[in-house]
Amino acid sequence: MSRILRRCAALLSSAALTGALVGAPAADADDFSRVDRDPVEGAALVLADGHRADTALFSLRVADETSVRAYAAQVDEEVRPRTAYVESAWSDNPGWTGTDQAPDPADRANWIVSHSYPTVDLPLLTQLTGLVQLDERQAIAGTQAALWHVLDGAEPDRLANDLVVVALYEFLVAGSEAASDNATTRSVEVAPSHMEAVAPDAPLGPLAVNSAGADPVQVSVRGAPASWLVNADGEQVTQASDGDELFLDVDPSVPAGVVTLHVLGQDVPLPEGRLFSGRDGVRTQPLVTAEEVSATSSTTATFTWHPEQTAEPSSEEPPEPTPTEAPPALGEAPDDAPTEVATPPEADDRIPGDGLARTGTWLSGLLIIAGALVVSGLLILVLGRKRRG
Repeated sequence: MSRILRRCAALLSSAALTGALVGAPAADADDFSRVDRDPVEGAALVLADGHRADTALFSLRVADETSVRAYAAQVDEEVRPRTAYVESAWSDNPGWTGTDQAPDPADRANWIVSHSYPTVDLPLLTQLTGLVQLDERQAIAGTQAALWHVLDGAEPDRLANDLVVVALYEFLVAGSEAASDNATTRSVEVAPSHMEAVAPDAPLGPLAVNSAGADPVQVSVRGAPASWLVNADGEQVTQASDGDELFLDVDPSVPAGVVTLHVLGQDVPLPEGRLFSGRDGVRTQPLVTAEEVSATSSTTATFTWHPEQTAEPSSEEPPEPTPTEAPPALGEAPDDAPTEVATPPEADDRIPGDGLARTGTWLSGLLIIAGALVVSGLLILVLGRKRRG
């Protein structure tokens, strides 16, 4: 009996989840980040179109733990300090990866922050660029100008800006033209981020786990009942290493469901050049990290499955009506009319298809039963009130 009850509960739970199958959300990271203090101001830039833009080096607190410094990715977007940020893939923006340009803007941005301030300190950066001197405000402005150029197409006005800023800008833009392809993955990633199946008779998957860290990441699932996370050998797992494949084993008694895979990595390397954007698509200034740190990183993916839908029966055209002869004129009898009018049989006072007579006694019985039910209900209400009193 308990087994039957459990199966019924599983079926009811999966039925309640079926409505979410069509619009299952895309995966979002569990951890989030915020711009946690006032940025370090850089020198202002005058762009080629005459627009004056402020520059800054922001501080982004990753997963409420480590702070990492970052630059803005676009010219005209505002940084909203109270907005939740999550690490994003560069490939989420088709204008930054997979373009006809070689290298992609994302790879050039990664090269710029890897070869400029603060990854490279000011004395070394001054020496590499051949400048006489370079202060922090100039370094921030020159780096920001180079990022805006490769990511947003902005050009600084070479005559209206500090010559040191322009020199650093040109050094970084020229160097990024030889960037290699290494800026498209996240520190922790699952691919694909969504897996869907119809009436699965085998575990759903695989989903590949990628991590920048050497230690295994924690994996778990939440959602539909009677589902387990397994590896390629069918063994239940709670951890995964970089490159491992994961599957979802589902009890056949659950015909439909949605399960979320959670992946959490501790002290995962977060290299410079990672992209952070507003969580759940919230509009805010995308940020590019400008130094390497270690931080908690996580991501999610979803499994969905549902029963195979049977095709609806095709509607057949109704048969054409059989032509009939025209009725006889009023007062005329048909040619094959009998000479004697047959006496119709007594009408059967029954509802077709059942054995209940549709008589006055039958209707009276229904009324009596209904009245008895009403009286019983009233008595129950009265007795209940007396007991409460």
